Amino acid sequence: MQPAYSKKTYCYLAFLLLFLIGTVGVVAFRLWQVKEAGPISFTPQQSSFVLKPPSDTLKGKLSLFKGDVKKKPRDKEEFKDVNVGEEFLQGEKIATGKKSQATVEYANILRVNLDSNTEIGFINLIPANFLISQSLGSVSYELLRDDTPISVRSLHTLVTINSGKSEVTVSDETIAVKVLSGKAKLALVDLENKTHIWEIKEGQQALVNDTQRRIEIK
Repeated sequence: MQPAYSKKTYCYLAFLLLFLIGTVGVVAFRLWQVKEAGPISFTPQQSSFVLKPPSDTLKGKLSLFKGDVKKKPRDKEEFKDVNVGEEFLQGEKIATGKKSQATVEYANILRVNLDSNTEIGFINLIPANFLISQSLGSVSYELLRDDTPISVRSLHTLVTINSGKSEVTVSDETIAVKVLSGKAKLALVDLENKTHIWEIKEGQQALVNDTQRRIEIK
C-alpha cells in the first residue's frame, strides 16, 4: 500500500521542481551568452595627472643663452630645446652643453649664470625656502636683494648665500665655493653623519672633498 501524500506536500514538490528547472535554464542561458560574446580585452589607461607647483612659488625666465641649452619640464622625462623668455618653474631643470652659457633670472631676487657643461635643478622656489640643486659644472649666483637668501645643494654640501655673489663649481667629488661679494655659509655632513657649518667671507674660497668629507678655506 503506497503512502498517501497531502495536497500541501504535492504543492511543495511541484514548486521545488519548477525552481530547479528555472535555475538550470538561467545558468544555461548565461553560458550561451558568454560563449556568443567571446573574450573581452582590457587596456589600462595611463594617468595624465600632473602636480602643479604651489601658487606662491616664483617663476624664472631665461634672459640669455648661448650654444646648447636645454630644459627638463616638470612633466617630461627628457630635456628639450629652449628659447629666450622660457619660464623655469619649481621641479624643472636646465643644462648647458660644451661652450654654452645661460642666464635665468627671478625678478628682483636672483640671477643665475650657468657656464658650460652644467646642470642645475630648481627644487624649491618659495622665497622663504629657495633651494637649487647643482649636480655638475660652474654657476654664479647673484642675489638682487639681501632679504631673500638662497641655498644650493651639491652632494653632501649645502651652501647658503646670504648676500652678494658667489660661485659654485662641482667637478667629480670636489666642490669649490668662492664668495665674490657679500657672504655665505657652508654646511657639510661628515662621515659620522654630523653636520659642520663654516662662514665664508668676501674674497674667500672653500674647497670640499666630498669623498673624505673635508673642507679647506683659503
